[in-house]
Amino acid sequence: KERPHRVWKQWYQRRVRGNTSASNTNVNLPAIWFTIIATYSMWPLLQKDELEIMYIASMGVFLTLTCIVLRNQETSIHLLRVFLFSLLGCAVIHGLEVFVEPPSRYPHLWPTLCSAYSSVHFGLFFCYYNYLQIQ
Repeated sequence: KERPHRVWKQWYQRRVRGNTSASNTNVNLPAIWFTIIATYSMWPLLQKDELEIMYIASMGVFLTLTCIVLRNQETSIHLLRVFLFSLLGCAVIHGLEVFVEPPSRYPHLWPTLCSAYSSVHFGLFFCYYNYLQIQ
């Protein structure tokens, strides 16, 4: 008798992913990446509403699930490195906000940097998904 997770995995490969060739396996990573950056871009607003703990908890759970999903996929090493470098940038900006006091001349430096970093990502995602539609 087949185990339920194997049946589910086979159904998922046939129905959702279609074919399991290497060209189709990178489709999920940009969507996950977009979700993480979209949540990260809300950080200044979540701080104003005092929802930092919920942000940290939900991002921790989501990143854990992302690691589990990516471990079970064939993802190109180049795309994975760019993804991790992008997450490292988010972590560095968070770290700067916690450990480095902004200059008195620019009191909103860290929220502005967070917004600019997210905006660059959104522009790149816009180009990427338009490219996928044109193909």
